[in-house]
Amino acid sequence: MSANHPAHEVTIGAATRTTAPGPSWSDAHHQRRRAQSALATSVISSLERSGKWAEWQQVEPRLAGFTSLEEAREGWRRRDERCYQVVAGLTALGSHRGGDDDDAALAVAVLLEEGVNRVAMTLTDVCEIDDVNATVWEEVKGAEPQMGCHAATYLLRRARQRLSRPAAGMVSRVDTTSLEARSERMNSLGIGSDPGSGPVNLVRDAVLTVPEVEDPVEDLADLLTWAREVGVIDTDEIDLLVELLAAENDGMPREEAQRVVGERHGVAMRTIRRRRDRTAARLRDAAPKYLAAIA
Repeated sequence: MSANHPAHEVTIGAATRTTAPGPSWSDAHHQRRRAQSALATSVISSLERSGKWAEWQQVEPRLAGFTSLEEAREGWRRRDERCYQVVAGLTALGSHRGGDDDDAALAVAVLLEEGVNRVAMTLTDVCEIDDVNATVWEEVKGAEPQMGCHAATYLLRRARQRLSRPAAGMVSRVDTTSLEARSERMNSLGIGSDPGSGPVNLVRDAVLTVPEVEDPVEDLADLLTWAREVGVIDTDEIDLLVELLAAENDGMPREEAQRVVGERHGVAMRTIRRRRDRTAARLRDAAPKYLAAIA
């Protein structure tokens, strides 16, 4: 064993055994690179055999500047600005609401390999490179087909947010009312897509007018995380919104939910309502900046 990587001795009772050290940062980096290279080789070979790239070019003009995914990949490495449009075009082809082509979604992950690697490196304690690739693929499938030249930035940001959300600190003081747990519970109950349901009214009040999304509760979590990070609202205000959302999701009328939450905090219902309205107003004012940040 070299001096740079000494063995670690672990003593259990009278026995002593030697364990190998975990992989260094450099080793982990090379492992991620190898995994990315293997994925790229597989996808590029598959597209060459199937002739799909040429088929895609016939329906998606943004791919016209490159004769293959491999050429587009090299262009991305050279920072060829046309590649931003290629990512947008492939996202349109891969999206459920676009061409719904799984191979196109994979091709996006290949083109974004550098960004995927950075996300995996940043979140090395919570996920592997394959998790990031899979999450980018899922984001492509759920994306709007008309994302435009900011598609690459949006997809990587969304993937990072989804993978890091369990550690984002979005936990209320009230049991079982974290935004993540509430989102899962609402989805399991089939709540969240009906614009007339009670909890979604709260979401609509906070998020206000935004483009249609697949999961409004998940989007609310993203909005609140962003708003807290940039100082629009603080953690106590987030906790209040989550408590109200939890109470309404449990079937309480809105005023009853405000009364119950007020009792927990030792204040009148109208105080809770004023706090909620002030928070919603700040979110309303910040909504354009949030939409610009995720564009």
